[in-house]
Amino acid sequence: MKKEFPETVSYNRFIELQKKAFLPMCVFLQTCCLGEYTGVSFIDSTPLIVCLCHIKREKQHKVFDGYATKGHCSMSWFFGFKLHIVINDK
Repeated sequence: MKKEFPETVSYNRFIELQKKAFLPMCVFLQTCCLGEYTGVSFIDSTPLIVCLCHIKREKQHKVFDGYATKGHCSMSWFFGFKLHIVINDK
């Protein structure tokens, strides 16, 4: 899909850039994206599946080695991350 995304960097370059962008992203989220605390909060989560293979083959997947874990959602078991979002009533 290089035609659709001509400016995409390689995986190795992405990993290098990710380290540089971590601190500015944290500062941005702390200063601009936190809402006012009202006492009423709602939370939801969704799985970010890393490995589409069977859960028994999770040890063979090396992309997020040491970070991704086995998890469970309402549908089934998965290997990856769980994304949580917390919002308030405003």
